[in-house]
Amino acid sequence: MAPATFKTQLEASSYHAPGGGELYKPLRAAIVELALAQGYDGPTMMEHGVVWADDQDPWGHIMNAGFPHYVSACNFRLFESFEAHLKKDKFMDLMQVRGIGVIVKSTTLDIKRPVSYPDSIIVANRLDEVKPDRYHVTTTVWSLRQQAPVAESNGWVVFFDYSKGKPANLIEAGGVHADLHAAITEKAKITNEKRAKWEAANPKKPRAAKAKL
Repeated sequence: MAPATFKTQLEASSYHAPGGGELYKPLRAAIVELALAQGYDGPTMMEHGVVWADDQDPWGHIMNAGFPHYVSACNFRLFESFEAHLKKDKFMDLMQVRGIGVIVKSTTLDIKRPVSYPDSIIVANRLDEVKPDRYHVTTTVWSLRQQAPVAESNGWVVFFDYSKGKPANLIEAGGVHADLHAAITEKAKITNEKRAKWEAANPKKPRAAKAKL
């Protein structure tokens, strides 16, 4: 879908309206469909409507510091999805840093395009690799108006036993923790299959050679 255009500024900011605005529905649907086809997780996606006074820097773009905030918020929704496998008690342990929880080990951020008000962004996670004590996640940010990815974060999240002060092997921990490991391992498998299928159907175009300085 081509980048969106609007007749008025009020139309352009209609994503703030209750229900997300009729004019943004096809833009939203197109990005969600694309993200799902690429293997991103539907239930933990989030949307953030850009706020003129809060999100922009003096140059009229989303502040660089804003992107890690959106990524973290979406990653937190991924943590919340673990409740289905950990059940209430162990999930609350994870959320309140008792026993086995999570900790971000490393993260990178690639800002691909500037984003300016008015616009709304979709943020989604994709589990790429799962090990007994950690997983790798890609979190991508799309602009609804630009209909394109504008930022991407990659990082490792470690399952950490806060009572012992060291990483936690979920398989060895057993019980609901082993169930969680099995579930996210299967999710990563499905994710990679979808991603491979999409990439095979949509090969990257070769970039033109850049002049050397």
